[in-house]
Amino acid sequence: MTRRWPRALVALALIVAAPLAVSAQRVARRVFISAVDEVGRPVDDLKTAEFQLTEDGVTREITRATIGRAPLRIVLMIDSSTAMAAMMNQFRASLNAFVDMLPPEHEISFITTGGQIRVRTTPSADREKLKYEIARFASEGGANAFLDTMIEADRRFLKTAPAQWPVLVIVTTDNGETRREPDLRAYNLFMNDFLGRGGTAHAIVLSGKQTGPVTDLAQNLVQNTGGSYVSIVVDSGLPERMKNLALRLADDHHLMADRYEVEFTGDAKLLQPTIRVDATRPGVRLQMSPRRPF
Repeated sequence: MTRRWPRALVALALIVAAPLAVSAQRVARRVFISAVDEVGRPVDDLKTAEFQLTEDGVTREITRATIGRAPLRIVLMIDSSTAMAAMMNQFRASLNAFVDMLPPEHEISFITTGGQIRVRTTPSADREKLKYEIARFASEGGANAFLDTMIEADRRFLKTAPAQWPVLVIVTTDNGETRREPDLRAYNLFMNDFLGRGGTAHAIVLSGKQTGPVTDLAQNLVQNTGGSYVSIVVDSGLPERMKNLALRLADDHHLMADRYEVEFTGDAKLLQPTIRVDATRPGVRLQMSPRRPF
């Protein structure tokens, strides 16, 4: 079974002026595998040694192969800049709707972006503490530190849990006032690493008459990771959108509960390698995807 690595940089060409040079080094990459027997029943007891993987024809070391039943690790990245101050009631209602609909085992970190990153809760399944912080949530003013917050939150709270599915849930405004060019090299490095770790991003953007880099980056990240992107102009629909997103995350997690996450050591120079995975156990048929869910 063979699959091409996703064309992550194709979408980036819309906002990146030149391709990013990648240094010659090894990187951790993941693919996701469905295994069934000859009559189509899931096979959930394969060991790491029973998988064989090649990248552009070269055998790679598989460092981990596990069934994807670990709880989600979610970063709620919420705009707290001056632009959202008038929408505070709807933002609080939407966060509560999301928390109420998400199954209780999944971990959430609540992060805000007004001026700079602010960690309101570290990753936890403690809903009482999270709701307390939602009740205290208020605009911090200043600009929307979107990219810096996203990269830092990923580094601190998603990359540190490699056995869990990393999910970014972004709720942000974009009225086009921020015209300073973002650090596209930093974004490119982050996006490719997040994609390689099997991360998924979902974004709801409250758009003004104009949009700027926040919209460009959010759209690009969501497109590359297979998440959902919604642009709305009024905040009244935000709670329903967030409730539906929580339901989707629960469904996605359930769908992946009998899929394997296979991590291997890949070549960072290869941006679109051809990956092949086989099972040594007789009678096992595999299907593969570079992204979750499938």
